[in-house]
Amino acid sequence: MRSSYSLVAVLVAAAFAAAQGAQSGLYTSFPYCQCKKSPSAYKLGDVVVAKGNNQYCFKLSAKVPAGCTDYCCTKADLKKIEFNVYEACDVFGEVVKATINGVPTKVGVSFHEPIDGPVGSTTLVLTQLGLGLASDGAEICITLSLNKNGKGCTSLEELCIPPPGLPKGVCSAALFDSQNDCCPISTPGIPSPPPPSPPPPSPPPPCTACVYLSILETGNVVFPYEFSQQDCDDYAAMIGDELQTEAENLGVAINFAPAVCSGDVIKLCATFFSSEQGAELQPFIDERLPFWLQLITGVQGCPAFLTGYSAYAAVGGIGGSAQAPDASCLSGFQSQACAPEPVDFPKCACVTTPGATPFAFTPVISTMAGRTKDTTSYCFSITLVTPNSATSPCGRSTSLLKAEFYADDKKRRAITGVYVQPKTGTGKWLSATWGAVDEQTVKATPLNWSKDQANGGTICLELKNDTPLSDFCLPAPGGSCYGNLFDDSKNCCPLYQASLP
Repeated sequence: MRSSYSLVAVLVAAAFAAAQGAQSGLYTSFPYCQCKKSPSAYKLGDVVVAKGNNQYCFKLSAKVPAGCTDYCCTKADLKKIEFNVYEACDVFGEVVKATINGVPTKVGVSFHEPIDGPVGSTTLVLTQLGLGLASDGAEICITLSLNKNGKGCTSLEELCIPPPGLPKGVCSAALFDSQNDCCPISTPGIPSPPPPSPPPPSPPPPCTACVYLSILETGNVVFPYEFSQQDCDDYAAMIGDELQTEAENLGVAINFAPAVCSGDVIKLCATFFSSEQGAELQPFIDERLPFWLQLITGVQGCPAFLTGYSAYAAVGGIGGSAQAPDASCLSGFQSQACAPEPVDFPKCACVTTPGATPFAFTPVISTMAGRTKDTTSYCFSITLVTPNSATSPCGRSTSLLKAEFYADDKKRRAITGVYVQPKTGTGKWLSATWGAVDEQTVKATPLNWSKDQANGGTICLELKNDTPLSDFCLPAPGGSCYGNLFDDSKNCCPLYQASLP
């Protein structure tokens, strides 16, 4: 709870600072705002051309990275460029001018004090540039001069605050789109002259490390599951932002490749200048990996739709498998098997094996409004599956007699009704029927549905809003509900697990 209070305090302080015209310090690292740093199509070249008379020119690269479909790669324009500069360079007068391909920019260059940056942070802003994906190779130049009082900065060494670990003369530049959503960081700088003989030792080889989130079928899977594209985008963005922030805090340069996604693997790779620099993030990987696994499983453990799978979060090299990647400068492994939890249900003797009959609950629970503003209905969908043994007595079942749910006897007053809706026919409300005390059983009965009626049918439990489903269903605490589907003989009652999404 302390972290929530701390966040509120920071936001309140930031709002107060903004009202006073002061810099709040909400964002401590350049570009001193919330925006997406990668992936992107835009970059300033590493080499800066010094043309004399204090003019420095940067070459724009506007190329969509292979395989990237992100907005920042394919649709973002380039409206402005901000450089991280020393406060002392912000002097009275027009001391910096800019051109694009030799033509002066539409709006003059200006110095800004980022409102959410630390006190004293300053940026040099070139805006209304009008550039886009067709501007590859454009030459952007700035000319530095002194004001009439002899004040100002006339070299990149004097102007730019270098990124951590890099020498003076190297700049940090953020390239913003018109919506200020995308802000890829470039680090252009004047290359140093070659050192005298003997030549310096070769730089260390770079290190590429990847985070893998994956699922693997390791048990009986009744309902196959796959990662969605939205899962991939959200999980990769969250992990990438965390790694970027930690690398910046450590002064470690990091470059991401676009995330690679499939139905069972999400892969995000990053390259570091050296193995030594990459290894500086190992304590962070050890701390965060269990939480990244929870992106798949949820905080309470595996949801019902992952039954029969194992979930994995691993860190390693670019090769190998998602569960056992090659060695790299970073490593880590977490896993969780999503096996059904043994439950003492139902309270009668019958065949509970999933797939015993053609009738099954799907693993995802949906919700709809209850009959009053004080209630919510939690709905279980029924489908048909191929029986484990089509010739067995259970496998030959053709009628669904009733459904029973594992629920807390002490919550009898929490349920206000049961809605049953066959695929064909009219839905109706039933009174909730409970088993004997301590049987922990609430029933939806009678149903007497045929296969056609059951396939796509729905059973909803209407609960008072002061009782969440996780408190009503057993075993508690948990995030899933268990239910049986009985055939006419009552000897066949396959047990299924379902969870809220």
